Amino acid sequence: MPLILQPMVEADMERTIEIQARAFATEPWDQVMFTNGRSPAVKAIMVEGARKDFHNPNSVFIKVVDTDRNNEMIALARWWIYKQERPEIEWNKPREPTNWGPDANNEALNDFMTAMDEKRKKLMAGQPHCLLGILDTHPDHQRRGAGGMLVQWGTNVADESGLRCYLEASAAGCHLYHQKGFKDVEIIELNMAKYGKEGISRHMCMIRPGKGE
Repeated sequence: MPLILQPMVEADMERTIEIQARAFATEPWDQVMFTNGRSPAVKAIMVEGARKDFHNPNSVFIKVVDTDRNNEMIALARWWIYKQERPEIEWNKPREPTNWGPDANNEALNDFMTAMDEKRKKLMAGQPHCLLGILDTHPDHQRRGAGGMLVQWGTNVADESGLRCYLEASAAGCHLYHQKGFKDVEIIELNMAKYGKEGISRHMCMIRPGKGE
């Protein structure tokens, strides 16, 4: 099979942000946060943020490469592995506002980040767990199984330690996560009218029980 998993290196961060931009370009919520798409300036800020996360001892970046395309990176995931309970002070620490520059809707971005933080604290505080923070596949390579490989990697790690897994999913991703044992538990809803768009942006909060639960 031409697709294989590999650990990412710091030099992959620019490709990571490019794949992410392509993967979410047609998502309504992405169009709220980036009215004119993700500009080079926004991407540069995101690359620096990804590099910072890359060096966090709890984060693991993995990728899928296509060996028939000279090991081109076509998909990626960032898992956060918390084998010990996170300290209460960490959960309660106020989040510093994120600023992706004038080309981004930082109000919408921070509203989303705050909503995610609140759900994560409510559902996962006080227990070790694995968190899938990012899962992106380049649109040209979707439906080839890369996403499933990246999810399976994390669930295998979780099962080895008896940990629960948690994530937030767009509507497009829910089917894959259900196949991997995740259950819907709550939902994040953001009214896009606040930012001049129509509709409600919904992101499903999902948990995969620990092995033996």
